[in-house]
Amino acid sequence: MKTRAPFFLLIAYLIFTSFIFKNDGIDIWTKQTTVHQAIAFEKSLNKELNLISMNVSVSESIYPLVNKYDLANPVIVKREQAGFLPLHAEYFFSKSDSVIRFISYNWERESFGNFFKKQEMWKEESGKLKAYNAEYEKIKSALIVKLGKPNAEDLEPQITKSDSGRGDYFTRKTIWENDKYHAKLTMIFESMTYRIRWNYYWKN
Repeated sequence: MKTRAPFFLLIAYLIFTSFIFKNDGIDIWTKQTTVHQAIAFEKSLNKELNLISMNVSVSESIYPLVNKYDLANPVIVKREQAGFLPLHAEYFFSKSDSVIRFISYNWERESFGNFFKKQEMWKEESGKLKAYNAEYEKIKSALIVKLGKPNAEDLEPQITKSDSGRGDYFTRKTIWENDKYHAKLTMIFESMTYRIRWNYYWKN
């Protein structure tokens, strides 16, 4: 029995490290706490916290309860890039009690970059639909582990008609919903927007 113990320990270690690798860079926060606890969570992922100061608002079409709370500018954390795309985590909270009301995670290159400098980047990204779709699947799989089976999902990119005159483009969406929360993972692959986004809010 003693001689077999190291073997079983090795197998357990390999399983554990395999799980960590699959979810690398897709750690999410879903607890409705004060924003300070979310910041502590981000610090647990990287002690060198990279905070972005930016005026960002959210519309009622994205967060239906936006008019119920007086929201402060979100805490925006730029995480150390671990996957195909850089990630910014945004935590919107009410001013009166610092409780998180809405969360948005954005996987996007140059998310807060200079508009004019983005044009060359857009050209580069326009040929990477397969890579974006693969990243979407990776993120979706990690969210299913956390949130369970989605209520609705696009199994592949959908051709979407453009209202801006820039031509048709690709989108994907996956929705999780119950009586407590709403969560949506989306992908936009369009001439001026190449992004994967996860939104999450509580219904109270």
